[in-house]
Amino acid sequence: MLGTSLQPAQISAEESQLLAGMNTKEVFGWVMGKLAEDDELLTVAVADYGRRLNLDRFRELRPDGYIQCGIAEQNLIEVASACANEGFHVFAPCYATFVTSRTLDQIRVNLGMMKSPVVLVGVAAGCESAATGPSHMAVEDIAVTRTIPGLSVFNPVDNAQLAATLMELARHPRPAYVRMTSCDGVNLHPNGYVFDASGVEKLFESSHAVDTASVDGAATVEVTATEATTEVATTGTASTPLPKRVTVLATGAITSRVVEAAQRAADQIATERAVAAQTNIEVYGVSSVKPLGASLTEICQNSDVIITVEEHSVLGGFGSAVVEQLSASGACPQVIRLGMPDRYLEADVHHNILARAGLSVEGLQEVFLANC
Repeated sequence: MLGTSLQPAQISAEESQLLAGMNTKEVFGWVMGKLAEDDELLTVAVADYGRRLNLDRFRELRPDGYIQCGIAEQNLIEVASACANEGFHVFAPCYATFVTSRTLDQIRVNLGMMKSPVVLVGVAAGCESAATGPSHMAVEDIAVTRTIPGLSVFNPVDNAQLAATLMELARHPRPAYVRMTSCDGVNLHPNGYVFDASGVEKLFESSHAVDTASVDGAATVEVTATEATTEVATTGTASTPLPKRVTVLATGAITSRVVEAAQRAADQIATERAVAAQTNIEVYGVSSVKPLGASLTEICQNSDVIITVEEHSVLGGFGSAVVEQLSASGACPQVIRLGMPDRYLEADVHHNILARAGLSVEGLQEVFLANC
């Protein structure tokens, strides 16, 4: 399954189906167990959290490769970096908010300045642990990590992509941060997945017709999502006549909700609007937040509206990275950024938190329809 180091990591269709039935912590343990069969340098350093990561197989094969640092995340980064500097292939899983924000100085010095090839793994990223309150929600982690020079940032869209990303980083160690957020049994890669460094793939495309007669001198579409969860970049106009070419860029586990919302919006357009001109909705999954795939610029150049979706603050994360890349290239369509509001939300279960932020399937569908 691992192949040679010259080939990208890949997950078969059967493995993709198997992984879809696991939570992300189980996926991490499954991958570490597989890697330990061939990698004598594989090391997992944890900050008290190891017992929840399904590491029995890994610890059986690499008993000396398991390092327990206790509830001391800053020390975890130092220990992991020291091992990596000695040539070990080190993964450091921990609660996402603790392994990024609490340890920022250690990350900056060790992974940034010293380039220690440690793979940080953010467990329960986004709002997965929202029931325990805002202290455990990681909605700033992408913003924090993508500012560190030389640190790659990955936000896989499902468990197959997560597994392949971890495998690839074990083969080619480098400073990196990998986000893990529950995918709820979703399998966006039923035919398997081969690691793609660009991290960009089209997951949905729809082309439906709308009545041009209703466009001539008629109403325009306004951004209707709540101010708390939506930011409209100043690189485009706030309203544009129909029809539109809408490109949705999604990152992380929320991508499955985005695909479902786009499908519902496309079906509603087909049912309610007459035939004459074309309206297009495309959804791309983007797993590499840093670096962003160069192909995104070309994809967005032909779009009237870009909508980015992430389970992260609307400030400084994936949407901000997209706007930065487009503005630097001169490609400046309207960009609508959907994500968590610029305030801390009180404790709630995962799906309720997302709904309150406008990131439920229904909330996303409403935004897509308003901009088609």
